[in-house]
Amino acid sequence: MVYTSTWGFISDFFSLFATASRYFIPSHAVPNISIETLSSLLDIIASSMLAVTTFSLSIMVAAFASTSSSGTPRAYKLMMNDDNTRLAITSFISAFIYAVIAKIALGLQYYGVSGRFVLFVSTILVLIYLIVTLIRWVQRLSQLGTLTNAISKIETAASQALSTFRAHPNFGASGQKPLGESQLKIHPKQTGYFTHFVIESLNLLAQTHNAHIHLAFLPGKFVYPSLVLIEVFAENLIDDEELKNLEQQIHEYVIIETNRSFLQDPRFGLLVMSEVGQKAMSAAINDVGSAISAINALTRIIIDSQPDPEQKTFNFSNISVDMFDIREFINSSFAPMARDCLSNIELNQRIIKCLSMIEKMYLNRNYGKLLMKWHMKSWHAA
Repeated sequence: MVYTSTWGFISDFFSLFATASRYFIPSHAVPNISIETLSSLLDIIASSMLAVTTFSLSIMVAAFASTSSSGTPRAYKLMMNDDNTRLAITSFISAFIYAVIAKIALGLQYYGVSGRFVLFVSTILVLIYLIVTLIRWVQRLSQLGTLTNAISKIETAASQALSTFRAHPNFGASGQKPLGESQLKIHPKQTGYFTHFVIESLNLLAQTHNAHIHLAFLPGKFVYPSLVLIEVFAENLIDDEELKNLEQQIHEYVIIETNRSFLQDPRFGLLVMSEVGQKAMSAAINDVGSAISAINALTRIIIDSQPDPEQKTFNFSNISVDMFDIREFINSSFAPMARDCLSNIELNQRIIKCLSMIEKMYLNRNYGKLLMKWHMKSWHAA
């Protein structure tokens, strides 16, 4: 939407500037461009861009459907957020808008000799830009919707989330949960996934009320209304009305959604990559190469996603969180694939090799050994 508005504004500016150019450019200083020449160029842009936009949208929808069927539906949002795809399509729409506006102004004879020359120059620039965009778009279309592209996008999103988590495992919440009973227990308003929270605003809210806020779960948890998600500990007694207002404000900074998000949930990216591998291992697809690619990507995410040393550190002393078991990173991602590939020796070998790499690089070496022993036992039993 932002891209369309920006390029639409630029196209309008070019058309209107050509109208006002008579005050800046003398007519005798520029060649006289005929109305027929400009009209032909604008007709080409208007007709071709409308067709290209329709074609691109159909290709994009087909590519997204292909990604959902061959990879996982959870990758759909990542494909939709591709900036290159958005820029290409909005460029085509904006060029169509430019041609229509310029064609109308040209038919109403708003342009003089200097105006037609400016319009001609701007039209040539638009054509050059469209040619470059089309070449890039064709190259993009060759990758859009492929499983390799989907794996790459999932790996990038998961690596970014895991790097941020490793830099701030507790999201900067440096406080300790106070002893004793909490003054306020906050329950989710709806059933869904706890996707993210604004810790800066929660910390400021806690400081304002001289209180401490404790989150019982990190983003990624499936919550329901009777579950205690947040506890508030106050040093001084707070009356019922102030507690009610505080609860309403906290709900504004805690987001519950239908689907999980990659932003503050590093486990979700690993789970989505695991789903790609599981689907490739299914009897309907039986694509060993894609399954190996997913296993390799999982290994790269877990090993190579290191915290950014230049990332700013946070210290929210009025907030505390309950950490989940770090072993879930490995268990939730590798265990389902290990279950589905027991009869395939190539995939078993790859999983064992990758778990060995993680065992050597990961902090919890004992768990890596236990998981490999469990996998070998299950394989022999099958």
